[in-house]
Amino acid sequence: MSRGALWVASDTYPLRNIARTSMREIVPDYAKAKAEFVKKLVLQLFLVFAGLGLMSASTFIGFLLLIVGAGLIARGYQRLQKVLNAPTLYVLQITTSGSPQTALTSDDKGLMDKIFHQLMEAMENPEIQFRYEMPTYNINGDSIYQFGDHNTGQVIG
Repeated sequence: MSRGALWVASDTYPLRNIARTSMREIVPDYAKAKAEFVKKLVLQLFLVFAGLGLMSASTFIGFLLLIVGAGLIARGYQRLQKVLNAPTLYVLQITTSGSPQTALTSDDKGLMDKIFHQLMEAMENPEIQFRYEMPTYNINGDSIYQFGDHNTGQVIG
């Protein structure tokens, strides 16, 4: 924030053009992740037990089913842990009087509240200046890159 404008990467948002700001939370859906893991686990365990059952008839096919089933279980467990360890993200959405919109994202609620209040103060007093560096987040496979020097970051993707 400087010279009466919000700088987000290479984008500039003059304070007089900001029509709306709002705070949102992105909470990981833990219940959905657990349900999907259990649903897939049943099918994957079927593969493992089918592999064990086929070991006497065909060692290669039984072993192959066993390895594929175990690999799928491991991958599913890894994905479940990724969701269970994901933090709640806080999003500051900024809409201008035109069509451009941007969002700043962090897992630090206090920081996002601070930025929000400083932005509101800057809209009343354009001489206020502040700067924050924001990290990069990956949400449901979409990377949100926030980058730049002397700015608060930009959501891409």
